[in-house]
Amino acid sequence: MVKQTQADTYTRYLTNDRKNGILSCGFITRNGNELPLTIHHEYYNCIVLLQGSGRLIEVETGQTYSLVPNTLCQQLPGKTYSLIIDSTEPWYEFYLSIGESTFHSLASLELVNLVTPVFELNLKPYLEQWFVDLLSQLKTTITAELHEILFNTQKLLINLHRENIVNQSKDIETIISGTKHMLYEDVPLEDIAASFHISYEKLRKLFKESVGISPKQYRLRTKFHLAERLLTEGYSVKSVASQIGYHDPFIFSRQFKKYMGKSPIHFKK
Repeated sequence: MVKQTQADTYTRYLTNDRKNGILSCGFITRNGNELPLTIHHEYYNCIVLLQGSGRLIEVETGQTYSLVPNTLCQQLPGKTYSLIIDSTEPWYEFYLSIGESTFHSLASLELVNLVTPVFELNLKPYLEQWFVDLLSQLKTTITAELHEILFNTQKLLINLHRENIVNQSKDIETIISGTKHMLYEDVPLEDIAASFHISYEKLRKLFKESVGISPKQYRLRTKFHLAERLLTEGYSVKSVASQIGYHDPFIFSRQFKKYMGKSPIHFKK
């Protein structure tokens, strides 16, 4: 967790164009005695609320969003917002600002979430440490190396959007459905995990939590239910074994009996 609770910000410019050249981040404190703040930026700005609560209002539409700790609040270029801070406890945020052109580049690649300006985060400790490190880098990096800090800033922003709890649910659904398909196609388990850029152990845990059994068990169940149907349709044990990927009918028969409770020959009868 971020230990500091003091305001600390820093702003640099990659070019003289404030709209596209800004690179800024830091920690901001506020209190409930502040009047509603009107926010309008030419560039992209987002905040991660670490402490406090309030509301964000899109002035154009009147849409209101609740702000609580561990939410990310986006303020898109050219739009006007009203920020209302509750007076019950101090407000503490980390903010991040990048140029409009950089933001649109990320948006065009669908690396940031534009469905809603506010969403809940799974705010992991490594992200909070990244906040502190990025601010330090922005303060100390020489001008010639600012583009490296911009790249690091974009990576942080992308990682924040990946920790969108709603998106995570959708991503997990995609992983599970894709895994089921590849299990049916007999893709090696490690290759399935690699296709989603995760370890097999993580895939196994996600799959078991969602489906109730491991990917290996799901593959066997799928295969043997297919074998069951083929046997009832009159195919020989040798033919069925071959069709579901067993080169040795004896091994197939042994595993089929272990899983289904009876041998393929007895099942046919």
